[in-house]
Amino acid sequence: MRVMVMAALLALTGCGGGGGGGDSGGSGIDPRLSRIDIYESQRLRVLGDPGAGVMGMPMTEAGNIPTTGTADFTGSVTIRAETSPATSVLAGDATITMDFDGAEPVTGTFGNFFGTGPDGVLRDYSGSATISDGSIGPGNEWSLDYSGALIATGQSFILDGTVTGDFLGNPVTAIAGSALEAQVNYNGTITDAVVTVVGEGSLSAP
Repeated sequence: MRVMVMAALLALTGCGGGGGGGDSGGSGIDPRLSRIDIYESQRLRVLGDPGAGVMGMPMTEAGNIPTTGTADFTGSVTIRAETSPATSVLAGDATITMDFDGAEPVTGTFGNFFGTGPDGVLRDYSGSATISDGSIGPGNEWSLDYSGALIATGQSFILDGTVTGDFLGNPVTAIAGSALEAQVNYNGTITDAVVTVVGEGSLSAP
C-alpha cells in the first residue's frame, strides 16, 4: 500500500504540486503521507511483522470476550481491487462500534478515502460505506456487512460485502479482519478485491 501511494506522490511532487484533492498548505508535502504512516504504525502494533521479529497482539481468550457494554474501535480500511490496466489501492478511516449486548452488535463507517485508481493517479474519494448487520461470536469472532460508494472524477467504486475477523488482546484492545474474496463494482464492471480492516479501542462500561 505505502509503496504504491508513495510512487504516486513522488510523481505528483515531481510536477510541483501536492496532487488533486490534497491540500499540502504550500509545503509540498502531501498530508496523506502522515495518514499512511499512522495506518502502518497501527498495523504493526496490532498484527506485528514476523519477518522483522515484531510480535503482534495475541488472540483474545474466550474468557476475556465481553458480554456487556460497548467498544469503539478506530483504525483503517484498505481496498485492493484488481482493476485494469493496473490494480487500484484505496485506504480510508474505519470507525466501528461493537455492542456486546445490543440489538445491533456491529455498526460504523468506512470513510475519508484516498488512493490510486487503475490509471495510477492519486485522488481523494468522496462518499463512504456504512457498516451494519454485524455479529459477534462464536468465540472471539466477529463479522460486519458494508455497503456504499466512493466517487472521484471519472472513478466510481461501489462497495457491498462482508468482513470477518477476530478480537485481539487480553483484555480486548484491537480488532483485525478481512474479506479475501471480495468484489467491487468499478465504473460498472465487477472486479475481484481484498478488503482489510484494523482498529484499536477499549471497552466502555455498560
